[in-house]
Amino acid sequence: MKKIYVLFAFVTFVMSNAQCTITGADQIQVGEKQTYSVLNSDLSCVDCYQWTHQDQKIILETETNHNPLIVKGTVIGPAILSLEIKMPESILKCQKTIQVIEPTSADFILNSQKCIFNIESFKEVRLSDNLVSFEPETSESDWTFQWTATYKDGGEKVSNQKNGQFEFSLERAISQVELRITQKNCKKRIIKNYDANFWYFF
Repeated sequence: MKKIYVLFAFVTFVMSNAQCTITGADQIQVGEKQTYSVLNSDLSCVDCYQWTHQDQKIILETETNHNPLIVKGTVIGPAILSLEIKMPESILKCQKTIQVIEPTSADFILNSQKCIFNIESFKEVRLSDNLVSFEPETSESDWTFQWTATYKDGGEKVSNQKNGQFEFSLERAISQVELRITQKNCKKRIIKNYDANFWYFF
C-alpha cells in the first residue's frame, strides 16, 4: 500500500511539473525578429501562456500571454526564453536557449558611398475592404524589393513585388511591415509598426 502511495505521489508530481517544447530558431541576429511557439498546444485561452526572459539580450515584441510569440535580438550572447502554460490540472514549463549573434555583414552597407538609396519610407494604399498595398516612394526600376508583413497573431506573409499587397482585417491586423531593398551588393531595410487604431481608421 505504501509503494502505491509513493508511486501515486510521484506521478502527481511529474504531471504537475510536466515539460513542453518551444519551437523556433536556435540563433537570431541582432535586430532580427523570429517567431517562437510551443509544440502541440491548441489552447485558445488568453491567460494560459506566460512568456518570460531573464535579461536584455532579447525583447519580446508581442503580448506575453499569447502563442506564438515574436522575439527580437538586441545584445550578442546566449538568452533564455521561458514559458509556463496553465493547464486545467497542471502547469507546463519549458525553456529554450537562443544564441543572439552579430547581424550579417552584407545586410546593410551604410558606410559605402556607392550605396545610395533615395528612399526613407513607403505609403499604404487601400485596394479593397480587406486588401492593402504598400508602395515605396521611389521610381527606381532596377531595385529588388521584398516585403514582409507580420500580423498581430504572429503570422507572416511575404511579397517580392515592387508594391507589396497583403490581406488584412480588424481581427487579423498587420502589426509590422518590413521592406528590404537590394541593388547589387547594397541593401537597405525600412520598418514601420502599426497599432490597432491605424487599421480601424484606415
